[in-house]
Amino acid sequence: MEESPGSYYAIARLQQPQFAAAILYMRRRALFKIFVSVLMVSAGTINVLAVKWADTILARGTNPKAEHFFLHPYVQVLSMFGGKASCLVVFQIVYYYYYYYHKKVVFQFGRQDFSPFVFVIPAVFNVLGTSTMYFGLSLTFASSYQMLRGAVIIFTALLSVAVFGSKLQVYHWVGMLTVVTGSALVSLGDLLNTSYDLNQNGLFTGDLLVVIGQIAVALQLITEQRYVQGYNIPPLQAVGWEGVFGFGIVGIALVPMYFIRWHLPSESYFWQDHTRYEDVIDAVNQIVYIPTLIVAFVCATVSSGFYNFAGMSVTKEVNATTRTVLDSVSALFIWMFGLVFMWQQFNFYQLIGFLVLLVGICIYYTMCYFHG
Repeated sequence: MEESPGSYYAIARLQQPQFAAAILYMRRRALFKIFVSVLMVSAGTINVLAVKWADTILARGTNPKAEHFFLHPYVQVLSMFGGKASCLVVFQIVYYYYYYYHKKVVFQFGRQDFSPFVFVIPAVFNVLGTSTMYFGLSLTFASSYQMLRGAVIIFTALLSVAVFGSKLQVYHWVGMLTVVTGSALVSLGDLLNTSYDLNQNGLFTGDLLVVIGQIAVALQLITEQRYVQGYNIPPLQAVGWEGVFGFGIVGIALVPMYFIRWHLPSESYFWQDHTRYEDVIDAVNQIVYIPTLIVAFVCATVSSGFYNFAGMSVTKEVNATTRTVLDSVSALFIWMFGLVFMWQQFNFYQLIGFLVLLVGICIYYTMCYFHG
């Protein structure tokens, strides 16, 4: 039986190349989702551990004391934004490669008619949030730092009500209450931790600063949703522009910080050897002084770029729920690393707090998913 040109089999045969191309595209996209998810967890874990590692390294600087800890949170924030800004360089190389060698701009690059200044406000909140959190990280455990970052959903939800007029359902409140309970258990575990002669007041202050930093992070997410999301900007480019503005803001702020005299009492747990709010010259001297600190600093900078690119890609390609859960997975790896390398001792309250936090996050986001 001869097939007519318009028969089902003829049409299927004609459409087979397009169908194969669609299958190939779906497979590549699925592999990309897996890749950015793994990249986000690994880069996020390395970034937090590298920053905390730098905090614990003794090195000679310009301070009166011969050797002192590298407690320069604002310099580390500058390096973080430097890592993010490098994403813009990579984007421009890829963009112009396609533009000049293929004589066209492929659709993956999205709209390019936006003003980069839409990233200024999110960058300001990013600077405030990261600075506060890095200050807290210098005082508390790396695992507690990463676990307590889950508290961002509380402030994001409340701000969404104020800015977008969103309505919180019962499951929202249940999820947020569970997250608060988990955060309290994590902090309680730090307060009851008597290992390594750590100052409990310092640990609590560090935990509190990490939680307070989530307010600025929530403001950053809200402003990104309000002003940036509609532009369909590629993640690599968005991370890069936010890094450029953040790097500029922190770089300018370091100048007056250097001249602000601030000396905490000698019995204080942190910054007891520093007589400036942020001594960038001392930080540079310490980095040059010891190769180990250079390695930690470079790891923190590079991993920051990869982490932020992967995180924004996960949000765009999958959803914000997955990004939050993957951050919790990073917390698990950081906690395990701290136990293996004796950065902290096993604490039952911290384990329970982490599980309760994860349950709260799942309640909040999973119910949102099922309710549309």
